[in-house]
Order: sequence, then C-alpha cells, then structure tokens
Amino acid sequence: MSTVGPSARDRLVHGVGFHYGWVILAGGAIGSFMTLPGQTNGVSLFFDPIAADLALSRSQVALAYTVGTLAGALPAPLVGRWIDRRGPRLAVGAIAIWMGLACVIMAVTWSALTLTIGFAALRGATIAGLSLVSQHVINLWFVTRRGMAATAASVGVALGGVVFPQVIETLIRSGGWRQAYLTLGVIVAATMLAVGLVLFRDRPELFGLSPDLGAPSQRSRATPEPECTRAEALRTSVFWTLSVANVLTNALGTGLLLNHFDLLSRGGVPRAAAVFVFAPLAITQVMAAVGIGPLVDRFVPHRLVALPMASMAFACLFIPTVTSPTGAFVYGIALGFAYGSFQAINAAVYAHYFGRKHAGEIRGVTFVITIVGAALGPLPFGWASAQGSYSVVLVAGAVLCSLAAVANLFALAPQGRSSAA
Repeated sequence: MSTVGPSARDRLVHGVGFHYGWVILAGGAIGSFMTLPGQTNGVSLFFDPIAADLALSRSQVALAYTVGTLAGALPAPLVGRWIDRRGPRLAVGAIAIWMGLACVIMAVTWSALTLTIGFAALRGATIAGLSLVSQHVINLWFVTRRGMAATAASVGVALGGVVFPQVIETLIRSGGWRQAYLTLGVIVAATMLAVGLVLFRDRPELFGLSPDLGAPSQRSRATPEPECTRAEALRTSVFWTLSVANVLTNALGTGLLLNHFDLLSRGGVPRAAAVFVFAPLAITQVMAAVGIGPLVDRFVPHRLVALPMASMAFACLFIPTVTSPTGAFVYGIALGFAYGSFQAINAAVYAHYFGRKHAGEIRGVTFVITIVGAALGPLPFGWASAQGSYSVVLVAGAVLCSLAAVANLFALAPQGRSSAA
C-alpha cells in the first residue's frame, strides 16, 4: 500500500530508529495494564468495603455489578465502529477521560442505584473502552505474527494483576475505598492520555510501513488476509464456539474473583493470604500468555481453547477443597493459567480468522459477549452464597467448560483460514 497524506510524514513513527510496531506493542500493553481498576480482580478488593459502607448485602452489590456490567456492554459495538472510522489514537484519549470519570462516579456513590450507575460507567470504560482499543491497536500492526503480538496485551493485563491488588489494598487501608477510587482515576486517566495520544497510531500502511515489524512471513504471501464483515463472522460456527468459551471464562472468572475472599475464608484462609493469591494468579497469567500466544500462529487457534477450559474446570472443582494458603496458591495458579491462556488466544483469533478491515466492529460484538459473561457470573454465585454452599455452581461450571472444550476441538475453521496442526 502506498503512503498517503500527512500521516506518512509522522515524525515519531519514522524517527524512533526501529520499526514502530515495537512502540505499538508497548503502548497496547500499558493500556491493558491500566484496565485493572475496572477488571473483576480489581473490583473484588472493593466488594466488601462497599457493601459494609453502603449497608448493602453481598447479593445486592452483586446485582448492582451485574446490571452495571450489562449496561456497560451496550456501547461496545458503537465504540468498535468509531475506532474503525476515527482510529485508535483519537479514541484512546476520549476513553482515558471516560475511565477517570468512571472512577470519580464510583468514589461518590451513596446507594444501590448510584452504585449500579458507577459499575456501568467503570465496566463500560474498561471492557468496551480501554481494553478494546488497546487490543485493537496491536491487531492493526500485526497479521501473521498476531499471536505473538497479542501476548503483549495479555501480559499487560496479567502484570496489572500483580501490581494493582497490592496498590488498591494499600490505598483502601490508608484512605478508604472512596479515596482509593479517586486516586486510581487520576492515575489511569493521566497515564493513558499521555501514552495513548503520544504513542497510538492507525494501521502501519498509512505510514509507508508493513505490519509484523516489517518482516511478513511466507504464509502472509501465500494466504491473502481475510476481510470478513461482522455479518459474515457471525455466520461461522467458530465465532459461536469461541463465544461460549468467552462467556464461561468471564462468568466463572468473575464469580470466582468477586467472591474470592468469601470462598477462601470458608476453608480458613485469612484475607492477607487471599490478597497474596493474586500474585501467583497474575504471574501464571503472564507465563500462560507468553507461552500460548506464539502457538496461535502455529496451530489451529480455536482448538487451543481446550487448554483454558480444562484449567477453569479444575479451578472450579479444586477451590472447595482449599484449606490452607498453599492450596489457595495452587488454585490461583490454575485460575491464572485459564485467564492468561484464554486472553492470549481471544486477543488474536478473531483478527486471524476475519481480518483487520472490520476488526473494531467484530471485536465490539465480542466485547459485548465478554461483558454479558462477566455480568451473569455474579448471579449464580450470589445465590449459592445465600444458600451456604457454592458446590452446585462450581460443579456445573466445570461441566460446561468441558463441553466448551470439546465443541472447540471439533469446530471447523472458517474456509481458507485453517492452520497446520
């Protein structure tokens, strides 16, 4: 593709001394890192303090989270389409402000209704906003090495899981949960305004560069990149088998993380040890993302979904047996592997099968599915908590994960996009 217009003369893109794709990887990873205050493992640390301060039950907070998360999903397709038309650089600036304001709304909430509104703003800004644009900008710059590149976004999320729980716990202990949200809002908004507006760029062809760090592989020359529309993607079986896995990963993961402290306390694990479990969880998430991401480029990617599904099933069956910090760490490792491996696959597989031309719009749909899964998770877990046992929900989750693994193993790749196994 030929260079066009002023974009081709971008001083930063051509002045860094190396292929600008490396900068995009770093920027996308930072964006993913900064989503943690709105991710479930960040919100989970606020769950009990909010319930106590607002005099709400765990079920009421879970319902507010569910309704807010569903409401936050609504703009995702529109955001994806807007990113396609306006480019990630403009989008990330608006999203950074949105994320900061969402944290402010959380900080000033005073009732179940305002809490629901706060969750809608926070979850929408996180999942339908910052997470979407951070993964999308990476997908624009990588085609045949997309699995490797998508690892950057997954590693960003995972590293955020190492850092932010400790930061959030410290902020809550020192100034309360409201002050903690205000501080997080400033940090995220300021960081992403700087990183996004300075570093994010639209697709490399606009700057006279080629994707994949300037070294397309033989496969890219032999296999044309697909250009599926959203409607075409929705007609494939792979889209829906991946969607089932997406819903299960987010529903079960959200339920487990929001009830993290309650689940572990039932086995006698203290809060301090439960907080520390986020470290092995996140470290394993990083390792899984790094290990699985490159495999997306070598194997039929949707069949790899069997790995996170098996790990999630194990986590569901294992956590009721945990009675010590050591057992809790093993559980954290299993959940971390499920999250990390699925995130690495999920970040790359849609652009792999359906191309970049309509990637924002297609990913907007998948982010709605992600949020629906995350929204549904707290409901059965809230019911189970009120019943006094999580066993039924956890066993059912393990069975459904097993079925999703089988479905993805046998689903056929879209025509012309199969990979060598």
